[in-house]
This record gives sequence, structure tokens and C-alpha cells, in this order.
Amino acid sequence: MTDPRAIDFAYKSIVGTDGAISIAKCKTNGGDYFTLTLQVPLTDHTHRKDIEKFMRAYFPATLKTLGCK
Repeated sequence: MTDPRAIDFAYKSIVGTDGAISIAKCKTNGGDYFTLTLQVPLTDHTHRKDIEKFMRAYFPATLKTLGCK
């Protein structure tokens, strides 16, 4: 991930210019945490805000789908 920065979000998250990672506690048969890694094959490094917007919408929705609280 290029130029990662922590963001102010309900979940531990970093966002770069070509990807992001978020992690949250989520007890499932597979483990105690859920981690979402997003990698975007971009050479144009102007999409940080778009990537952050996606993670803010997609990550909580995925946790809900998994039954995480």
C-alpha cells in the first residue's frame, strides 16, 4: 500500500493511495477478528478519498452481514 495513513473511523483502519486495511473484533468459526484488505491497481494516486469512502460504507456492512457486533 502506498502512503498509508490512519483514519478517524470506528474501526482500526489505514488508507493509502492504492488500497486500505480495516480490522474489527468478530468472533466466527474462523477466528476472533475480521480483516478487510483492499488493493486497487492504480498508478494515479489521487483516489485516497474514494478508497476511504468505500471502506467507510463497505466494512461496516460486511461486519453486519457476518453477524459481528
